[in-house]
Amino acid sequence: MLKTLAAVLFATLAHGSAVAAEGSGIAMRSEPKYRPGFKAFDYANAEAPKGGTLVIGMEGGVDTVNPYALKGDIAPEVASLVFQELGDNSLDEPFSRYPSVAQSFELAADKLSMTVKLRPEAKFSDGKPLTSADVVFSFETFKSNKVAPFYKSYWADIKTVTALDPHTVKFVYAKENPEIALITTEMAIFPKHVYDAGDFASRAIGSGPYTVAEMRPGVSISFQRNPNWWAKDLPVYRGRFNFDTIIVKYFKDPTAMVEAFKRGDFDLYDVRMAKVWAKEMNGPKFDDLHYIKKELLTTRNAQGGQGFVYNLRSPLFQDLRVRQALALAFDFEWSNKNLFYGQYAANESFFQNTTLAASGMPSAEELAILTPLKADLPEEVFTKPMGWLGKGQSIQDRLRAAMQLLKAAGYQIKDGVATGPGGQLAFKFLIEPGGLQRVVEPYLQNLRKLGVNVSIEEKEQSVYIRRVDQRDFEMTSLIFGQSQSPGNEQKSYWTSASASEPYSQNYSGLKNKAVDALVEKVIYAQSRAELELMTKCLDRALYHLHLMVHNWHSPNYRLAYWDKFGHPGTSPTYYTTRQFYELMWFDAAKAQRLSDAQAKGAPLL
Repeated sequence: MLKTLAAVLFATLAHGSAVAAEGSGIAMRSEPKYRPGFKAFDYANAEAPKGGTLVIGMEGGVDTVNPYALKGDIAPEVASLVFQELGDNSLDEPFSRYPSVAQSFELAADKLSMTVKLRPEAKFSDGKPLTSADVVFSFETFKSNKVAPFYKSYWADIKTVTALDPHTVKFVYAKENPEIALITTEMAIFPKHVYDAGDFASRAIGSGPYTVAEMRPGVSISFQRNPNWWAKDLPVYRGRFNFDTIIVKYFKDPTAMVEAFKRGDFDLYDVRMAKVWAKEMNGPKFDDLHYIKKELLTTRNAQGGQGFVYNLRSPLFQDLRVRQALALAFDFEWSNKNLFYGQYAANESFFQNTTLAASGMPSAEELAILTPLKADLPEEVFTKPMGWLGKGQSIQDRLRAAMQLLKAAGYQIKDGVATGPGGQLAFKFLIEPGGLQRVVEPYLQNLRKLGVNVSIEEKEQSVYIRRVDQRDFEMTSLIFGQSQSPGNEQKSYWTSASASEPYSQNYSGLKNKAVDALVEKVIYAQSRAELELMTKCLDRALYHLHLMVHNWHSPNYRLAYWDKFGHPGTSPTYYTTRQFYELMWFDAAKAQRLSDAQAKGAPLL
């Protein structure tokens, strides 16, 4: 028996069936913050003016317009600007979703199905209505080989999707999964009449606020706001997507990018390199004329795991002691002082900057989960704290410890090269063009002191992406993004099944029965406390398996932009820089003042 719930669907996930009324959000292991009838999210300016152009500079390139395509250099902005999902995120809650394309969500009492009513006014940018048939088609597309296998894994617990009528869809689940209702609402909706015939990768047509106006491969992609966007007045969108035009320009050379920004060739620079922020974001236009603003934006966003990843498919990296030795050779303290200008902190977790990260020694609660899996875990999981490897040691002591590990693994230095059971310890570090080489080279110099024969292999972005996707690397630098509510995506990152799946995100090739079991425990955790416990256990197992040489994270976003824009005074709790751009607006008065000051060569007051 269904009952109407005016404000929350959380009770459904815990106690039984419910209908979320129009505008009601759904949350996992908590209650949604926003009640039906809310005007806009607290961090958005509902009165933000519409108009103007934002030009963003990015490193890299683009050659594939559809961000869900299996291959190619994609523009991630397309996903949020062109396509819409059934629901939309609130950025000041760990994991809540509010109706957008959907009008309401209805979860069955047994939690094995959910009925979604679509908004009858929803339509695609070409004017065609968005219907249940499009939702079914989208699900089938995500299950196909047209998209990365991540999505097939992510929605593995959705068994069937059926159109009950033109505006009602029923999702049937294979088993109870605490997050399945929410991640169902994350499904982007593709127009069947467009993609049912033709190349999926070559077009981006959705129901979102923008259309792709032009793509110049490797150079730029332009978006034009749809003046007839059907959803512009929905509460979840008020104060967002304020620019008439958004252009992303791509640069291969970081130096050229800096100079282009200072010339005014683009408006906004999301600075990813500490050196650029410390050494290049200064001068008269910043400090004297005040034409360009610099902002450090704080966030509680999960930092995830970033590091130099081993390809465990290589025989060289099978021995845990070898992986530990190679990790000891990375001197973060030196890099942070000499290369990063003290702007970073060391990573000691795959869930950095969250309450999900393990720390210190395992608690009694963690041991109760980990002990039954002991046969498939390193001894250090139970005997060493998180972050223990080389912590507090000088690089000289670290290298001595690394040498002892290599000797224990059967390696001896012969003719300056460590030689052991697998022959010479020699490999290549795959990178793409950019600033990483200056970070990698000092690390490789330390490795060479251990007799490790390693060299840099630099490939242009498209080749680099293809090589990584095809697992054609020995070591490379990667980021494993995380959220405040990990779940099904962990399958693609870490499980044995995903290790052999082409285009999965298990880049390291990890196959470990204990990790497989812990991923399941994370996905099916029934409360926030249980989720945090299970994630800490997974984090601890991954850390002590030494899948990568852990890197660093920044506690701030570094944003520089020409002073002709506004943004809300209150930032979201959890957000990316791309989500921050969505909240900005063009300030015509500021733009005029800037133009007048530039014409006179005078400072902005």
